[in-house]
Amino acid sequence: MFRLLVALYRTLLWLGTPILAVVAIAHPRLRGTARERWGFARLELEPGGVWIHAASLGEGRVAAALIPRIREHIAGTADGLAAHVEVLRTCTSATARPQAVGADQTLYAPFDHPLAVRAFLDRARPRCLILVEAELWPILLEACRARDIPVAVVNARLGPKQRRWLRFPAIWAGLTREICWVAPDQATARLIGGVAVGDVKGEAEASAPSLTWSRPAVLAGSTHAGEEAALIEAVLELDPRPLLVLAPRDPRRFDAVWSLLTAGGLVVRRRTRIGTVVEPEVDVVLLDTIGELSSLYRSASAAFVGGTFSPEVGGHSPAEPAAAGCPVVHGPHIHANPGAWATVAGFPARNLEALGSALEAALASPTRSATGSSAPAARATVRALGELWEAETPAEGVPRPWLSPLTPLWALGVWTRSLGGATRVPGGVVISVGALSAGGTGKTPVAAWVVGVTGGTIVSRGYGRDKGDDVRSGGEANRIGDELTMLARRGVPVISSPDRVAGVRAAFQAGGPDRAGHSPARTPIAVLDDGLQVAGIARDLDIVAVDARYPGSDGLIPAGTRRLPLSWLGRADVLWLNHATAETPVPRLLRPHLRDDAIIVRASYRSAGWLFRGSLLPLNALPRRPVAAFAGIARPEGFFRQLRRLGLPLDRTWVFPDHHRYAYVDLQSLEAWRDTHVIVTTEKDAARLPPDESIWALRIEIEVHTGEGELRARLLGLTSLEPA
Repeated sequence: MFRLLVALYRTLLWLGTPILAVVAIAHPRLRGTARERWGFARLELEPGGVWIHAASLGEGRVAAALIPRIREHIAGTADGLAAHVEVLRTCTSATARPQAVGADQTLYAPFDHPLAVRAFLDRARPRCLILVEAELWPILLEACRARDIPVAVVNARLGPKQRRWLRFPAIWAGLTREICWVAPDQATARLIGGVAVGDVKGEAEASAPSLTWSRPAVLAGSTHAGEEAALIEAVLELDPRPLLVLAPRDPRRFDAVWSLLTAGGLVVRRRTRIGTVVEPEVDVVLLDTIGELSSLYRSASAAFVGGTFSPEVGGHSPAEPAAAGCPVVHGPHIHANPGAWATVAGFPARNLEALGSALEAALASPTRSATGSSAPAARATVRALGELWEAETPAEGVPRPWLSPLTPLWALGVWTRSLGGATRVPGGVVISVGALSAGGTGKTPVAAWVVGVTGGTIVSRGYGRDKGDDVRSGGEANRIGDELTMLARRGVPVISSPDRVAGVRAAFQAGGPDRAGHSPARTPIAVLDDGLQVAGIARDLDIVAVDARYPGSDGLIPAGTRRLPLSWLGRADVLWLNHATAETPVPRLLRPHLRDDAIIVRASYRSAGWLFRGSLLPLNALPRRPVAAFAGIARPEGFFRQLRRLGLPLDRTWVFPDHHRYAYVDLQSLEAWRDTHVIVTTEKDAARLPPDESIWALRIEIEVHTGEGELRARLLGLTSLEPA
């Protein structure tokens, strides 16, 4: 039954795709966010992160409390792998996104449409999905199961809509199978088969109050129609009369509530029309802002929780006022959040007429202290989800599966090119550093590392250089290519030549290494950058670099971006895994194609300093201002992650195509940010900029974790070098 309903749901979604597309573009609440909601957002995070979906403001409080505890838990893992895991947060409502804090990136969640979900998961590739409270979407859940992405629901709350599904056990079981449930109370945990840890919502750190008043105040949060009028009437009966602060649940009701207030002859103010202090003569403040409510509970003398006079709503959670130590007044209906209410000794009102007495009792009650920030429920939730943190990063999806029938033709062309045989260039040793895919694997830094060990010369075609087949050994980016310019500025010998044989000959003619740290070589050394697919030159050693995050490069051209079949890994003397830790296993996709005697190197990158106007400065030299970053590299999300790991306040990002040639108009677009932000980029991008630009470039260096000793011995033996 469930599979049949999902198939019908999926069919209807596909048939309605044109209508959905038009609505996404034309609807005023969706306009401008269509790209994200269809799953094509530009992610600044690397694969393998933790994805938390918190639909609106209330769920966002749970996410804000969990994220620090997740980082705390992950940083303490034994292998240290998860210490580098990033957090992606999504939301549904427009009011929730500006208030989202704690995550490395926040986006709108994709529509529950096969196209949107697939596009999003192909880009994000999260290791797990955490849903806050109850956001169960069939297409999303099915897609996660298909990709082995574990799903958990935390602070699980079954509202009236979810409880209706319990009447259909087969459908509920199909929808929720393989989901890990963490509930705030035992009753909900027993109902859904999960574990109870307590309510997380009140454990998020509240910001400092932005509004003050001089007399006792009643703060009414998440109110519904009918409750505001009853609260006004109840407060007017009290002596002395407290200040009433009203925060309607739905922002679309702000104007209607304001009309109610102004018709009663009271002294009223809208929050958006006052500063930070409420005048003593004011009777009621309409809190017509978003995200400010939680910070004001600490200043309130009593709180009313909305929705508690509506059996359909069943009462909103009292976790935030309770955590602030605020006496809580409520109506008779509190069944929607039983776990949160179980620990609150509130002041109930049987009906709207009894509301005044309940408020009076709450105002007269002794002040209770806040619960503090130990976050026991959040920590217990993270511990209960222990297996999720150990999940593997999903494999890459194929971006153009409809072109898969053409991949054999590409593979045939590659095989045909390799039939010509390899010619040995006399006069030296050739070491190739290559990759299965064209860009983003870190070949050039690996080639530079090899030169640092052997003292050789890097030979590359010089991607992005000006036209011409001549051999070039110096100059700026337009002459030899941006990567070679970057290395040349570091003092690394480079040769740019579309004709690799001519480039190798030029490297041999340049002679053996004679720089500091090396004895003269018996034979010169040419290090072919991106040399795996160069079939015409015989090599003495083949190093194949693979990005451990993207081992398959999402499939062979034209369906994917990998230009060589996986079988070419059989040529590798060394498999160099970039973006890896000491514990990173060889990707399952690659294992069948490796030789048994291949050396396995695992390495990552560390920040080494800032290049500014030709000088290398320490990491702490960056001015303390918000950061605007841009990058024109194959995988810019790695650069942005490096900035976040440095603790920089990343405020704005731009992404350009790989090897982008920056024009005057590009630099002009940055001008508006110079006065308020520090502008940073990669060292490779800086190679295409004027040296006097006031832009900071991050230099990164390779940090080898395993296999270094074995590879060094092989290189030194091969080139007959001895360390000085």
